[in-house]
Amino acid sequence: MKTMIVGGEQPNTPAVANASGTVGNSPIQVNGSAANDTGYLAFKYGADGKGVTNYWVKTRSPAMNGYAAVQNGDRIVVDLWQAGTGGQTGHVGGSRVTVDNSVFSAGEVAGRWALFTGTGVASSQVSKQYPVRYGTMNAIVANSYQQVIFPGGVNPALPSAGSNFDGWMVIGAGAASPGFGALKFLRSGAALLATPEAGAFEVDANARPYFTAADGIRRGVMLVETINPSVKVLPGAGSGATATINANGNTGIVLLATSAATEAGDMFTVTYAHAYPSASYPVISAANAAAVALVRNGYLTATATGFTVSQPSAPGATLPAGTYAITFNAPGA
Repeated sequence: MKTMIVGGEQPNTPAVANASGTVGNSPIQVNGSAANDTGYLAFKYGADGKGVTNYWVKTRSPAMNGYAAVQNGDRIVVDLWQAGTGGQTGHVGGSRVTVDNSVFSAGEVAGRWALFTGTGVASSQVSKQYPVRYGTMNAIVANSYQQVIFPGGVNPALPSAGSNFDGWMVIGAGAASPGFGALKFLRSGAALLATPEAGAFEVDANARPYFTAADGIRRGVMLVETINPSVKVLPGAGSGATATINANGNTGIVLLATSAATEAGDMFTVTYAHAYPSASYPVISAANAAAVALVRNGYLTATATGFTVSQPSAPGATLPAGTYAITFNAPGA
């Protein structure tokens, strides 16, 4: 059985059944002057073409129909969605709207909205899936700047009300356990667009990233190595030679110190921390005067796993004892 609950146009008019018109200012009101328990609920019948509209109104006035100013952080309304767990009910999710700024003009107030979902664990439990999981956690939080955090995280970790999130869309930090990266693409079935679209960021089934610029051309995104490579001295450097490496990813400098004249053949090899998918294309340069002859007369061979610097057996190719500084930059594909 459907029953219409509507009221008259004047404030304080009680809601009545089987009537018509627009509900007044306060058919339901909770009186008080605290941040979380004051406000009223008004319903507007949508005969004006805007559809059915619900108003949830917060005011700090303890009197009916009072419009005392709210304060930053005041809770406007909370919707809680729960389900039976056997002996009681537990949180499935909900939404919350609060005041997001203490500065506002008459009739307009800055607001913050949060969507939270149940975690399936009590607030006192700690889960391996998230450092600390509460009964509910914010999935999405939007502030009065129309900036959004995904996921919103636990309540204490949120920026204070009225704050700037420092980006229109902010991806929350990942957790310490697997499966909770801050931003993650599913590789299974991933495929690039049949026609590249400007502004699209994509990954393929191997999780290789691509970005399409305004010219409509899809280009691969270079991933920078975060673990430094290693270096090993080879027989061509002569007896007693040592080598050290100072790098940032696959870019850096090798210091080769020889105690005897070098020989024809391989001088040293650099091995990347992670092999490239198919190949690398290193470039070397002399970083001191002694290394000029080595770079000028020597050659290198490269693979997906690293590169080797060598000297030919031509007359005059060998070098006296000394320290040779060689810089390298080794992109790959």
